[in-house]
Amino acid sequence: MTRVARWRVGVCLVAGALAALLGSTQSEAHKLISSKYSYNEDVFPILRDRCGRCHVSEGVAPMSLMTYKDAYPWSESLRAELVTGHMPPWHVLDDIGAFKNAPTITAPEIDKILTWASGGYPEGNPLNPPPDVTVPRKWSLGEPDLVLEPSSSYTMAADQSEATTEFSLATGTTGPKWVRAVDLLPGTPAIVRNATVIVKAISSDRASADTTAARVLSVWVPGDDPIVTNRGAAFQLPAGAELVVRIHYRKTYKFEGKEMTDRSLVGLYFTQGPVDDIRSLTVTSPPVVAASQPLMFSKTLSEDLNVLAFSPDPTLSNARLEMTVIKPDGTRTPLVHLAVRPDWTRRYWFADPLALSRGSQIQVVAVVNGADSLLPPAAAPTPPQVVNGPVRVTFDVTAARSRRTTE
Repeated sequence: MTRVARWRVGVCLVAGALAALLGSTQSEAHKLISSKYSYNEDVFPILRDRCGRCHVSEGVAPMSLMTYKDAYPWSESLRAELVTGHMPPWHVLDDIGAFKNAPTITAPEIDKILTWASGGYPEGNPLNPPPDVTVPRKWSLGEPDLVLEPSSSYTMAADQSEATTEFSLATGTTGPKWVRAVDLLPGTPAIVRNATVIVKAISSDRASADTTAARVLSVWVPGDDPIVTNRGAAFQLPAGAELVVRIHYRKTYKFEGKEMTDRSLVGLYFTQGPVDDIRSLTVTSPPVVAASQPLMFSKTLSEDLNVLAFSPDPTLSNARLEMTVIKPDGTRTPLVHLAVRPDWTRRYWFADPLALSRGSQIQVVAVVNGADSLLPPAAAPTPPQVVNGPVRVTFDVTAARSRRTTE
């Protein structure tokens, strides 16, 4: 190569590097890199472990966060969702109560994501990209004792964006079983938003005037692990029981205008009986309520009970609930403050059973249709708006075992 040729190559290289530098400076001047955290090294492991079941390609969420290319365009939205508490989807307010199925994302993890999102969302080492993440296709608790499959697939038409279907599953059991956990394995995870598994007919000789036999075996939402019942307690499944599975489907924008099919499986996990039968206790408001006014209603227990979990009425939307336990001596203990959203129907499992004695009262104050605060009913100045149907909160309970002491 001649001296002239070498000089021309050198000019081209310098000019090219300068152009790249200027282009980079101009395009990124509005987003100065100030975060000490990067996606590849710091943020991805958190998103994978806390969000990777839904925010993954072909997952139920509208976008994946499992690659830098997918995640950084959503950095501002991600920051806003974390700051407002909309994500992860958990609607217990004021940190009252401890729950088994509460999200596990920690404050330091949230801080890392916020710092990354507001500090220029750096990628990190591009030569060390994160591994591929796919939608989980296995049972969370291992192979179930009984797997039930519908006789046919459900088809969601191309012009449908949401749909709900029900189908029956015969268990074929020849004797009574005790169910400690239930799981759902979606056939098409991208559209399965939630599911409820119900025993079509069940009875219990031990049901009192306060309680009825358990009907709902499971309330399933994507991203949650199935809850295993406390040792010594389970849902009774009669011989030959039939299950009703209600699945709510929703398409994201990625699948609008497309016909989708699903054939989800239900898995049952058994335990050896006999054990305490998990029953239902429902606290119900009057049949017609005023939507703009806080509503107070309660139920007094006629027996000692252990409260394991609760679930708001799935038809209740955009409401706030405050639940309080009033003991026979008048002592009041806050049980939970909850914001109810219709798109995240779930059962809330207490970390430890709540032992309530006979004569205790479960009081519920409900605000529906956007009232600002849980005021006493007489203090609400807005004229009432009629809402058809009562407000219900169902508690999963077992009879409290008598305490015995031995010499």
